[in-house]
Amino acid sequence: MAELTLVPPEPKTTKNGGATPYKGTSHRFLGNTPPLGAQRAHQEPEPEIQTGINLAGKTKIVFAAGRGKTGKTTLLRWITEMSILNGGTPFLADVDPSNAAFSRYFADVARPDTDTPAGVVTWLQDLIEHCIIEQQSAIIDLGGGDTTLRTLATEMPGLAEHIEASGLSPVIFHLIGIQPEDLEPATTLTMRGFTPKAQALVFNEFSIEPGLTRDRAFDRIMGAPSYGALAKASLRLWMPRLAAADAVESRQCTYVAARDGAIDPPLGIFEAARVRAWLNTMDRRFSGVSSWIP
Repeated sequence: MAELTLVPPEPKTTKNGGATPYKGTSHRFLGNTPPLGAQRAHQEPEPEIQTGINLAGKTKIVFAAGRGKTGKTTLLRWITEMSILNGGTPFLADVDPSNAAFSRYFADVARPDTDTPAGVVTWLQDLIEHCIIEQQSAIIDLGGGDTTLRTLATEMPGLAEHIEASGLSPVIFHLIGIQPEDLEPATTLTMRGFTPKAQALVFNEFSIEPGLTRDRAFDRIMGAPSYGALAKASLRLWMPRLAAADAVESRQCTYVAARDGAIDPPLGIFEAARVRAWLNTMDRRFSGVSSWIP
């Protein structure tokens, strides 16, 4: 097995690494918050909050899988921020050697030193092995169209069960957009036997066109032949649209820093309110899987 030296991220003051951007700051937005309910012309009832297996106190390895542009990096950024905010020191990794999306927001994000498929599979295998030996939690972006975990699951039947038997709890979030093809990564992993007890389908509301309800926007997904089996084995979670995404992206900052005005230049009152509303909704809708966050 190739040697791999991995060190959990230490608190840093640069590039939004470690815990620094997430701690209290005196540079908070002190103005009046606009009515959050007025930000959308139509408010659907909140979706059901589903509760998953309790992983509190356990060491976890969290994967996000899905096609490109389905929201994997957005979700993992939020999970990482919440982990660090609550005192976690997860190991961060971006498996896609050609796309450093996750690495743009946090320091010390490990990436494969090769772009050959076999080399990347070996790298991920070594990473999981390290986390098991060190009992180190990790958050891993598998990248759009990932085949690495699929290959590993094929080569090692019962992969999720083996990881769990080694004292590490595997967690996977399957990001789903409105295209039927968005089910393929989840379906393929399931067919290859990777079905952790902590598994969720995350429907990204960013995909919903204005005026459509959730059910209407995702009716092709939920009507697909493969959806029924996936739904039985997974929780169903809804990730809200981040209306201020462009403003946050242009500053390359954390969501919490954007909300609190701890960036230069700070967001305007409307954009800050939108980030605040999004964070509040994420906390609420993912409350049933809060123990899945390292």
